[in-house]
Amino acid sequence: MHSNYYGIDISKLTFDTVDQEGKHSRYSNDKRGFKEFSKNICKESLCVMESTGIYHLELARFLHTKSVAISVVNPLRIKRFSQMNLQRNKTDKADAKMISLYAQNQEVKLWKPAPKEVEEVKDICQVLEQYIEFRSGLKNKLDALKIKKAPKSLVNSVLDQIETVSVSIEELQKTADDLTASYKPEMLKNILSIKGIGKRTASLIIMASGGFEDFENAKQLSSYFGLAPTETSSGTSINGSGKISKMGNPLVRKKLYMCSLQASRCNTSCKNLYERLLAKGKPKKVALIAVANKLIKQVFAIAKSGLPYDDEYKSTFKSKNIG
Repeated sequence: MHSNYYGIDISKLTFDTVDQEGKHSRYSNDKRGFKEFSKNICKESLCVMESTGIYHLELARFLHTKSVAISVVNPLRIKRFSQMNLQRNKTDKADAKMISLYAQNQEVKLWKPAPKEVEEVKDICQVLEQYIEFRSGLKNKLDALKIKKAPKSLVNSVLDQIETVSVSIEELQKTADDLTASYKPEMLKNILSIKGIGKRTASLIIMASGGFEDFENAKQLSSYFGLAPTETSSGTSINGSGKISKMGNPLVRKKLYMCSLQASRCNTSCKNLYERLLAKGKPKKVALIAVANKLIKQVFAIAKSGLPYDDEYKSTFKSKNIG
């Protein structure tokens, strides 16, 4: 049982705290503010904050080094809780108070920092994606310049840029592969046995999920990555089409969708699912999203079983882990 609950609302420069008694304080979002806040925390307290991109990370890490209990909550959960409690004011203080109230009324998981290599690969994958998109744009521009018969000096300049970016992509990808292999070597090897999953996607999924340690089934993983379908319906007045939630990591979502294109052709289970949905008249995009979810199920089952994928043994995935 905690002696106090601190709700923390964090922005780029400051963070606001409200304890269970309603006391409000504001600190600078830097080491000086962290130290000042830590001096005012009661023993056996719980600090709860939203997952706000990168702004919450340094404070969470600092408090963890001080052995302070921390929970990092999905902002959507706080938003829904606020709506249920009819929160009207939208201020940093009001948000911090609502987070404190949430912690007092809901069961929350304690946070611990991800391994260093996990955070590093996440950053590398984001940079890689930007480099790949940049290179793709350069290649398109190169094709246009050649068609227009642009000066050779301009064409060579673009070629040099493409080569420079390509070298950086190869170096970063090797670093990401080495880090993933050192973190979960057997898991990486087994996931790569799934037809349709490439090395970059496998590395990203393993690192983005923290090695799947906090997930009990594939449905949780699908929701975490924002690929879980949602339904909008209410009586006869609202009946929207099912869509994915699009919460979570957009890069993982993009990679899995791209993998679904390949898996729908070469992965037996995914191919059967894809063709079955098309036969029912489902749009190709809907069928591919279903394939992406099937890949998540396969990845999760393989990661938890510790065995390589067998494309011919379909019953492999009829386990309680698939969810």
